[in-house]
Amino acid sequence: MIYDLIPYILLSLSLIGNLVGFLVLVHQMQVTNSRNRQCFDQKLDELFQKMSMAPARPAEPAFVPPPVRSGLNIDKRLQAVRMFRRNEDISHIAAAIGVARKEVELLIRVHKMTTTTGLGSIFHTPLQASPYALPVN
Repeated sequence: MIYDLIPYILLSLSLIGNLVGFLVLVHQMQVTNSRNRQCFDQKLDELFQKMSMAPARPAEPAFVPPPVRSGLNIDKRLQAVRMFRRNEDISHIAAAIGVARKEVELLIRVHKMTTTTGLGSIFHTPLQASPYALPVN
């Protein structure tokens, strides 16, 4: 009869041993965690002390470039268009107005686009009914 209980006794002893091992492991983890927490808090306090003792850096102003202004105001644009209509050279127009040649070329291109029949009719004539519009009944 006692021989029938031996496997159960050994099983219960091994389970108790495993439970004790698990509890020891949990206790060691808790102890290690508390030590690490104390060390972390101590180092964090040291860091805060160093930061409070460090001189404050003045804030650097952000660099904001000034806005780019066009060299062509309304008077210069009108003068350039008049000179262009008198068939003067683009470099001569740029020198007379005092702006870059590329700006004058751009102004003349825009002027040509607005005076042609395609876009010129949009800018220079009043609103007209489109030939593709549906008739209103």
